[in-house]
Amino acid sequence: MVRKKKTENDWFKIEKIFYKTEPKKIEIFLKGTVKNSFLVSIEGFELNENSSDVLLFQQEKPLPVGPILLKFKAEVPENKDWIRKIGTTRKWIRIALKNDNGQSTHLQTEISVHESDKKQFRRDLSLDAEGESIRLDGREWKLVSDVDRMDQALLQYVPKSESLLFWNEMLSIHVYKVRASSPSEIYSLLESGKKKECPNILWNLESEKSGKISYSWENSGCGKQSLSSQVSKLYRGEFGIYNIRYDRRDKMSTEDKKRWSELLDLLPSKLD
Repeated sequence: MVRKKKTENDWFKIEKIFYKTEPKKIEIFLKGTVKNSFLVSIEGFELNENSSDVLLFQQEKPLPVGPILLKFKAEVPENKDWIRKIGTTRKWIRIALKNDNGQSTHLQTEISVHESDKKQFRRDLSLDAEGESIRLDGREWKLVSDVDRMDQALLQYVPKSESLLFWNEMLSIHVYKVRASSPSEIYSLLESGKKKECPNILWNLESEKSGKISYSWENSGCGKQSLSSQVSKLYRGEFGIYNIRYDRRDKMSTEDKKRWSELLDLLPSKLD
């Protein structure tokens, strides 16, 4: 569904919508400008793709002309899944307005709630982040790095006993936020870049079917880098091109490569 922003008309102008939390409480703020002196009510809804709109707040009283900053306690405190989910959350918000003659109009805009804010939300609400730890191969893996930028996002996990600086195994979910490129184009760039970086690399295209590319590589040491190997899956997902990979600072047997290839096919569903 394609939505268009409409943040201003003759009645109202949306300046900013944002969330804040306090211990055990979620609040939503609306900053704007009232342009119609006969407004008597305002409602805010979160627009959902596959279900009905969710009421966030409402106020049944006249709004004075001029700049305003309205604060509401969120009406759906049980809906915290988006706060648990790691990364930036984008929401479409619709503002419905009514005047004293019963006429109505609405505006809508997209807002972004960044991971830096959501970390504070989780602290205030005593929530664990979704995906901060996962069990994939009978072991617990912990999140050690999460990056969310305009062009890409990256989550990195290591076994619970290891750390970001001293790891022997790592799971990575790398999202290239591009719409024009295809998985095969990203694959070619990754292959050429790695072979240029390490000419003695052994690179294998395992399979390419149903839009998913499975590949692996191994090097016997390159410059100051020690022996390492990787199994990867590359495909188009919800937010761009996904590169799901398992890295090991050691050789992998054929059986290990097959096992990790199968495990990586399960990884995205564990984090949805």
